[in-house]
Amino acid sequence: MNIAATTDSVPRGGANPYGFVKAFRVQIIVIWALMMRELHTRYGRDNLGFLWVMAEPLLFCTAVTILWSITKGRYEHGIAVVAFTITGYMPLLLWRHSLARSLFCFRSNASLLYHKQVTALDLLFARVVLEILGCFLAYLTVSFIFFTLGLYEFPKDWGFFYLGWTYHILYATGTALIVACMTEMYEWTEKLIGPLGYIMVPLCGFLYMVDWLPDRAQKYALFLPSVNAYELVRAGQFGPDVRVHYSLPYVTFVCVGMVTVGLMLCRRVRQHIVIE
Repeated sequence: MNIAATTDSVPRGGANPYGFVKAFRVQIIVIWALMMRELHTRYGRDNLGFLWVMAEPLLFCTAVTILWSITKGRYEHGIAVVAFTITGYMPLLLWRHSLARSLFCFRSNASLLYHKQVTALDLLFARVVLEILGCFLAYLTVSFIFFTLGLYEFPKDWGFFYLGWTYHILYATGTALIVACMTEMYEWTEKLIGPLGYIMVPLCGFLYMVDWLPDRAQKYALFLPSVNAYELVRAGQFGPDVRVHYSLPYVTFVCVGMVTVGLMLCRRVRQHIVIE
């Protein structure tokens, strides 16, 4: 059953009787309600609920820190292993979770599109925003725990740190938009998502810095927008202690381009959304 017509809640021609501010406020309320629904569906109402989102990065960072400390000591290439692990794993967690939650996002919530205030974009944005908030909460929790243990220092340059995170958010959002639309339009693309997630782990910049690579490999690594974003985060984390490589015009063009393509695909995907 085609439900594309139900998603067009705003009249064409620019006429909006509620006004832009009021309409924007309604969409914020809708996204918030969808986030609460997703929270209850995913984590339930009992026990720790949403707090479980911090368990995975905490366990991972602890395990990697212990393993690397035994095999390589507390420092690798002159930088602290704990800080390197935290700044590497948190963005990876955001990207992987956004990728996973975008699979058939529209189809699994298609019945909600009968409400005229709910759009396909709202369904996806609710999930992505939830992952962003969860990731930052996890970062604050993990970093505070290791800080109190004397194993982690907070970033030396918050400007670069937040700029790098901004690009990671854009990259994760663009990926989620494109994947959500592609899996709805072409079901065979679902088979590619699993391998893509594993391939990107060693390539994305999580396990290395560009300066550690051979000269010939550095320029190829910087073709990945995630690598540029990682370099910015670690420039903020370690300051002058590390040498970083990145291209702001390139990573801006790619990340904004991915979001733009994703938004364009969202306009076309409506005719493919069906209720099973």
